[in-house]
Amino acid sequence: MLSVPARSVARLGLRGVARNSRSSTLRLTLPSATVCGPNQIRFLSTEQIFGTNVAGFEIPAAPLPPPPMPSIEELAASGESVLDELGLLSWWKPSSYLRLALEAVHVHLDLPWWGAIVATTVALRLACIYVPIMSQRLVAKQSAFKPELEEFKNRMNDARAEGNNLLMQQVLLEQRDFMKSKDIKLGRQFIVMIANGGVFMTQFFAIRRMAQANYPGFADGGALWFTDLTACDPYYLLPVISAVTLAAVMKVGVETGTSSEQMSPLMRLGMTYGLPLVVLASSSQFASALCVYWTTSNVISLIYAGMFKVPAVRALFKIPPVMHHPVKPSAAKASAWKQAISQYKSTRGAAPSLSSLREKDAELFKKAGRAKPVAK
Repeated sequence: MLSVPARSVARLGLRGVARNSRSSTLRLTLPSATVCGPNQIRFLSTEQIFGTNVAGFEIPAAPLPPPPMPSIEELAASGESVLDELGLLSWWKPSSYLRLALEAVHVHLDLPWWGAIVATTVALRLACIYVPIMSQRLVAKQSAFKPELEEFKNRMNDARAEGNNLLMQQVLLEQRDFMKSKDIKLGRQFIVMIANGGVFMTQFFAIRRMAQANYPGFADGGALWFTDLTACDPYYLLPVISAVTLAAVMKVGVETGTSSEQMSPLMRLGMTYGLPLVVLASSSQFASALCVYWTTSNVISLIYAGMFKVPAVRALFKIPPVMHHPVKPSAAKASAWKQAISQYKSTRGAAPSLSSLREKDAELFKKAGRAKPVAK
């Protein structure tokens, strides 16, 4: 039992029950407390409750921070891939795998970046060699039936000039049946163009993003006058070479599935002159790395065009020979510009008069009577 003065109990907020009314002392039941002074009460210590000596407690030292991570330049210098750190790696993008191939060629073959771009382009074009082979087969097959196809084209132009839609549909149906009987499928030509465009754009985007991200080593990975692959060519030589080689590629038709001789005059001008001019204007603002790739790809296409002229190579890849037919003197003398202008005037000019329509009908009737029937 513990005896405490009444005012001390009131000060501490304790509630007690007086056991003796004659005494001014309250008797409380506090079994675990002892009196330390006239106005103090001592309870259990922390050591008795938690088993810890507060007086002997020591704060541990702060942990050391982790060592700094190596920089992107240090990782690239050690041969590690930094595509993920630069945000250039995505599992669903084909261009990411081409970037991995570029890194592997640069690191494992110890080639400068311009050499890695050239080597990767050559390897990719060799892997896709079936595309120009299929293109040359289409050119050879179309050349074998060039007179018949030219006849259909002339009849279509005449019907368009007359404004005769019924005749145009009839010519189209006849041309479709003829091409089906000779196994000439224009859809294959579009497949060739789409395949070439897909391969080109994949590598184009792969190299462009690496140049835009300033990949370590691109700034001094060039050669000759284009030492900085992330900057434009200061002398515009690479864009000019790219445009000239592209014009030659379009002329031989190794990438489009048809030669320039089999194109319409307007299309021939657009592919041979218009497209290279657009490439020249756009590539002058591109990084030198893109121009190196573009020039390399065009040179490989020209090598393919020269290689496919060798009879032994054509026999090896089962490419039929190209048939050369005699050309009319008027058509041989007329340039592509004159043919395009005359075709534009005939199709976009004023409506023909009644007398001209009668003359045209008589000419077509005479031509139909003397021409040989179309084979089906």
